[in-house]
Amino acid sequence: MQSSRLGSYTIYYNNSEEFHELRREVFTTQLYYLELNNPKPTILDGGAHIGLSTLYFKQLFPEAKIIAVEPLAENAFFLEKNIYENQTTNITTMHAALSRHTGSAQLHYDETDENWFSTASLHASAWNGAQKTTSRVVPTASLSSFLKEERFDLVKLDIEGAELDVLAAAQSLLRSADNYLVEVHDRKDNRVQQLKRIFTEEGFDVINQQLTKDGLSFLTARR
Repeated sequence: MQSSRLGSYTIYYNNSEEFHELRREVFTTQLYYLELNNPKPTILDGGAHIGLSTLYFKQLFPEAKIIAVEPLAENAFFLEKNIYENQTTNITTMHAALSRHTGSAQLHYDETDENWFSTASLHASAWNGAQKTTSRVVPTASLSSFLKEERFDLVKLDIEGAELDVLAAAQSLLRSADNYLVEVHDRKDNRVQQLKRIFTEEGFDVINQQLTKDGLSFLTARR
C-alpha cells in the first residue's frame, strides 16, 4: 500500500502510475468540475474507483451527500479507506456494478501484475479489448433503482463501456437528476451519438468533448 498527499487529503492506493494519471485527470484538469445551484447537492458517483472523484466532489461541495458505487472489491477497499482516513462524512458506498438490471454479472479486471483496476468492466479485455483480464461475479445495480429513490443534483458515470445500456434502461427516469457527467468509452455498442440522443430526447442540453485519440470522450448533460 502506498499513500500521497493531495491538497488536504491523504490518498491510499496500490498502483502508483494509475493513481498519478487519475490525480491529474480529476484534480489538475478538474474533469468533473461543474457549478451547481444547490450548495448541499446529492451526488451519485458511479464507478468511484478508489475515491478520487468522490473526494473531489467533497472538496467542491463540503456539505454534499454522496453515494459512491464501485464494483471491484480491491478498489472498494481503498475507496472506503480514503473516505475514512480523510474523515469525510455523509458518503455512502455500495459494492456493485452499474448495469441495465439489478442482480449480478461477470466483472472483468486486469489479471497482470500491473493491477490497473480503474478499467474493471462488464466487457472482457476492458472496454477497448486491449487488456488481459480475469473475471468474477459481482452484484449489479440499475441506475433506475437510484433515480426512483432519490433526486440527484449530479450523476457522474465512469463505467467502462456500459454507459448506453445503463442510461437507455433508465431513460424514462433521467429527469430525476439535473446534471450528468459521463465518460464515454466508444464501442460499436456504445456510441457517443446514441448517448446524446437519449439525453436530448429527455430535454437535456448536451456538450460533448473529445478527450483522447483512443476514443474516450466526455459528455455533460444539463437540464
